[in-house]
Order: sequence, then C-alpha cells, then structure tokens
Amino acid sequence: MQSRTPGYAQAKQKCWQDALSLATLTLLVLAFFWPLLSGRYWIPWGGGDLVSFLWPTWRFAARSLRQGIFPLWNPTLYAGAPFAADHQSCLFYPIHLLLFLVGGEPSYEVMEGLVVYHIVLAAALMYLLLRDKGLSRTASVFGGLAFTLSDPFITHIGNLNLNATIAYLPALILLADRAFTRRSLHFAAAAEAVLAIAALAGHGQMLLFLGLALAILTLYRIYAARRLGVRAAAGVAALAAIVVLVGMAAAAVALYPAYELGSHTARAGLSWAEATRYSLPWQALVGLVVPGFYGRGPQNFWGSWDRVEVGYVGVLTLALAVAGLLAGRRKESPISTDVGQFPAAFFALLVVVGFALALGGHTPVYRLIYWLPGFRGVRAPARLVVLGDFGLAALAAYGLDRIRHSRRGQIAVIVMLTAALVLSAWLLRAVSVPADRWERTRNALWMAVALCCLGLLWLWAVARRYGTRWLGGVAVAILALDLILSGSMVEVQREDPTTGYQHDDVVAFLRRDPGLYRIDSSAASAWQPDAAAVYGLYDIGGVANPLNLATYETYRWSIGARGDRLYGLLGVKYVLADKGSPPGDERLVPVYTAGSDVDIYLNTTAYPMAQLIYQAVEVESAEAALAAVHAPDFDPAQIVVLQEKPMPVQEPGNQPRSISFIEYSCNRLSLQVSTPTPAYLLLSEVYYPGWRATIDSQPTRVLQADYLFRAIYIPPGDHEVRLWFSPSSFWIGLSLSALSWLGLAAWGLAWWKKFFRQRGTT
Repeated sequence: MQSRTPGYAQAKQKCWQDALSLATLTLLVLAFFWPLLSGRYWIPWGGGDLVSFLWPTWRFAARSLRQGIFPLWNPTLYAGAPFAADHQSCLFYPIHLLLFLVGGEPSYEVMEGLVVYHIVLAAALMYLLLRDKGLSRTASVFGGLAFTLSDPFITHIGNLNLNATIAYLPALILLADRAFTRRSLHFAAAAEAVLAIAALAGHGQMLLFLGLALAILTLYRIYAARRLGVRAAAGVAALAAIVVLVGMAAAAVALYPAYELGSHTARAGLSWAEATRYSLPWQALVGLVVPGFYGRGPQNFWGSWDRVEVGYVGVLTLALAVAGLLAGRRKESPISTDVGQFPAAFFALLVVVGFALALGGHTPVYRLIYWLPGFRGVRAPARLVVLGDFGLAALAAYGLDRIRHSRRGQIAVIVMLTAALVLSAWLLRAVSVPADRWERTRNALWMAVALCCLGLLWLWAVARRYGTRWLGGVAVAILALDLILSGSMVEVQREDPTTGYQHDDVVAFLRRDPGLYRIDSSAASAWQPDAAAVYGLYDIGGVANPLNLATYETYRWSIGARGDRLYGLLGVKYVLADKGSPPGDERLVPVYTAGSDVDIYLNTTAYPMAQLIYQAVEVESAEAALAAVHAPDFDPAQIVVLQEKPMPVQEPGNQPRSISFIEYSCNRLSLQVSTPTPAYLLLSEVYYPGWRATIDSQPTRVLQADYLFRAIYIPPGDHEVRLWFSPSSFWIGLSLSALSWLGLAAWGLAWWKKFFRQRGTT
C-alpha cells in the first residue's frame, strides 16, 4: 500500500486541480446568467418554447405520473394526440422522469434551472473531452466556455430539448474516440449509454447532428487506421455500428413510437424549400466577428432573412482556432492508447462540414444529406453551426496551448484579429443600417474593435513571454468578457412569461360545467395555447407543433368557420376570445364577460362527445372521406362515414337510447351504451393506430370514422364499452430498451468487478 502512496497523492492532487478548474468554468457560465440569477429577469425573451410548450407539457406529464398514469395519450390538446410518442415530451429522459416522479409539477423557475444545468453540463463535458485529448486545464476551460456560450446555445436558450441533447456531444465524442483508439468494448458501451440518454432528451434534429458528428469521427478514424491494415479499419467501423445500434435500441422506448408518429405527420417528408428554410445566409457570416451587427436577439433583428444562429464563439476563439491548425501538431498515431493525442483534423472537418451544411439552400452542399434518413423531416439547416462551433472551440483550446511555441500560430492570430479589426472599422463607415438600429449596431462594432485590440495586446504579451503562467487565464477572461457582454442580455425580459396561464376566473367558470366537452382558445391571445394541459381542460388547439397529426391539421383547417357542423363535431362547447371581440356569428353566445381580458362564448351547435349513429356510408379513401363530410347534405348526427364496408344498422324510431361516460382519462375511456337496434358509436376522439376496445369485455375493432374520429359497431342492448391506448410500437420499444439497458448494466458491473480485482492485485 505504501508503494502506491506517491502515485495516489499525485492523482488526488490532479483531481483537485481539475475540480477547481471545473468550478471556475461553472462560475463563468453562471456569470453569464447573472440577469436570471439576480431575480430581476426571466428567460427566454418572449417565453419561447420553454413557457408555451415545454412547461405545460411537462406539468401534464408530472401530474399524470403522480396519479399513477403513464401518459401515452394526451386528451387535453389538439382534440387528443399521442403524447409519449411525441419525442419532444422527454417522458423517458432520466433527469426529467426523476423530476416528475419526485418533485411533481415543475415551477417555471425549475424550468429555468434546467436550462442553466444543461449548459453547465455541456461546459463540463467539453472540459473533460479536451483534458482527455491532452490539453491543459486553462485551455480546456477556454474551450468549454467557447462551446457552451456559443451562438446556438444562446439563440435556443428557451429550447431546452435542443440544448439538452447537444450537451452530450462532447461526452459522445470522448467515449467513442476512446473506443476506436483503444479498441475497447467498455468505452463503446459507455458511448452507447450516452447516445441513448441524448436521444431521450427529446430533440430529433440535434440527435441527427450527434449522429453526423459520430459518422465523421468514424470516417476519420477509419482513414487513420488504414495504415494498420483492413482489420484495424474494420474494427473501427464495427465498434461504431455497435455504438449506434445499441444506443438507439436503448432509446427505442421513445424512438420507435416517434418513428411511427412521424409517418402520420406533415414532417414525414419536407420539400426542398421547406427543409432548407432557416438556412444561414452568406451575409450573416459577419456575425462571426460582430454578433450584434444585424441585431442578435429576436427583438432587435433587422436582417432581410429569417433570424438564425450564425455561430459566434468569440473573436479570440476564432483567431486561436486558426492558430491551432497552423501551430504544428504533435505526431499522432492512427490507433493509439495515448490519450494525449489531439485530433485536430477531425475538429477541422467538423468546422468545414458544419458551416458548409449550415448554409443550406444557399449552396448545393446540403443536398448531400437532404436524402439521408431523418434529414428530410427537419428544417433549419443553420443549426448545423453547432458542429462548427464545437470544432472551433476545440481547435481554439489547442491553439491556446500551442501559441507560445508557434511563430506561425502567433502570425495567424495577428492576421485574424487585424482582419476582424479592419472589417469592424469598415462596417462602421460603409454599411447602411436602419436609423432605429444604428446605435445598437454601432455599439456592437465598437465592442468588436475593443475585443480585437485586447486580443492583439494579449498576443504581444505572449510573444514577449510576459507572465506565461497566467496569460492563459487572461485569454479565458477576455473570452468570458466577450461572451457575457455580447450574449447575456440577448434572451432575457423583465415581464413574467407565465401570465398567459393566470386566468383563475376563466378556469373556475369552465370547471363549474360538469359535462364532458372541449374548448377552443385560439381566439384568446391572452390565453397560452397549451394552458388546457395545465388545468386539465380539453382544447381542440394548442401551440404550433410540427408533430401534430396530419389528419387533424387537415380537418381543422378545412373547417369554414366557428359554429359550423364540423366544428361542432369536435365537441367544442365553449370558445375563449379576447375581451370584446366576438369570435364568430350568432351561433356563439357570450356566457362570461366579467374577466379582464378573456370572454367565454357558448357554441350552440356543439355535438356531444359521443353519439349513436344509425346510418353508415362507405368511401374508398381518406380523401373521399374528407370530401364526404364536407358535402352539403352531410349531417354528423345522422350519418357516419367509414373507409370500409359498414355493418348493418337500423333506425330505432322512438325507442329510447342512451350514452353515459364512466371514465375519461389519458389512456382510456369507458361508456355505458344502450341501443335498441344495431348502431355505430361515434366518438369525437381523434383516430390513431393503437387504440383498442372491448364491448362487455369482448374485443372489438376501433374504426376510423368521418375522416378524423373513432367509431365502434354496437349490437342491440345494454353494453359497457371500454377503449384504451396501447400501441404496439411502445411495447416493442420498451422491450428493446429494457434489454439494452440490462445488457449495459451487466457489462458495467462486470467491468467494475474486473477493475477492482485488478487494483487488488497491484
């Protein structure tokens, strides 16, 4: 034991030093969030997805789980829609799942805390990656700060799913590269777990980008390994395949239902024009030097294109990244156990690929991935700058470590900073800026000039070898000053973003009605679109969601006006509208006008949520069904439109019939139905594969009716009808995930025992 003491003490000291560096990095990231932490501001500006979509979604999930219900279906929005299959719900993400189960419905402050947590996590993982590649602690802090406070994170600070997913990129690259260079199944297993967790974080586009980065790393290592022979290259390819296959299998509980849902949405395939919307235009690249030139925040943007992230990582970062490429690399073996190797070429590839693809429709390059699986279902290519920023941050950290010993690197920094200085000065004089934006633009330009001058002064000190032990810290301070001053106030506001949920009087009125009905809140701008999910109400709408069912979207937007028969068939009893602004004609009667900003109207043409229909017609397709329900003679109370041959039904005349709901919850509903003759039970519930039913405990079919809804054939008599949502895709995905995680756990336990057994023999 004594023979291990010196090495143990040295390792302990290194751990403490790394912990101190990580603490410093964390404090710098928290300094960026000073407006939020001061308690005077909220994030993001305008609320964004954080308040309008994620907060109500997760409150619904937490409430359901605390009630012992696993919410596969959400009846509160869009007239009912798949919930767990919506990848954005993050229902299986371990951090959120634990939060839901332990903490209950999260407050908005908790949501903001999750934003900060994931950005700190991204910084820490980037630090560990750079340390693993042999860089100094100071350089690793620099790279972690540059990556974490780069433009994609700041622009999407309210899109928690996006930031949470991309936060795992450094860890995935670290573990996968160790697996490739050491030919290690242990590190491959760890990479699989990280990939699965990132997939469960709930942003499909960022998951695609992680996969793209992993593919580039794999090709890079295969190319490097070719000198060792085909077997070595094949080993890298095999390990990469294992990482992807097992990682995706571990996340299959979320991914497989999401895949099934995708085929039922408009995102099943976007046109080239839609897929390349929100591309990075060439002129926006000036933002790499002057991020505020076109107005960085949504409230100040004045460019002639859709506002997108431009990839700003700091002026000094940009210069040091070029220095890192020119500083002269240490010789790198293709497959090595030396963790001190820095794969500069890999990070340079990420920069080139990331920015080239981010230009989207402005170049032909994006077509190279447009046809790949998944990419035709997403848009906003500009987000690919996150890969470029990841590469720039890593190269800059490497450049910071090598700058003192490289004359070429120093010259590169001088050239880059001088060019940025000249560009900023030229923009001050040559570019026409709208008068109401000039002051902000001028301040942004002067800030860029000041940062360039600071960088040149720092480089002069480096070249003269003044205080070489602390000059790295000065570089970190310059970067922190840059990123905090330019970005910390971009996505903040003083107004409480949750005011759209503060309508207790409206909710109280609606809850006084004991019946089962839906509302339509789309005419009330003061009401948050997803508020129904918070209050347990049932809305036909919700915030704009790219994963809405295509049939629902088609049906809803084909309705002529509020009060039409197809509108009433959705079960809309009450319509919420802005104060003093009637949302329709005389068919909508005001019933509550005492509120300060929202009035409530009764829809006098609403149909009940369940009806017995005694006449059925057959059509050959969904398109024909949509046309049939729009026919002038279609009566939703008398006719049901089916896409198959109907069973025999019979008019009951004046004989009594009845329907009453017994249960209506997330995943199930049950009714007591009495009919003297055969009929179809038409439910104003959105049809989707996976709904199952029984009549008096005997299985029966759930049919697609009236284009959008569900129907069940009912024989004569008194019956108990039950429906529950149990899609096969969920159970298949759950089985794959359970088997994968059990395998990873067994592998990890075996490695743990082997590790301690080896330590015990040394």
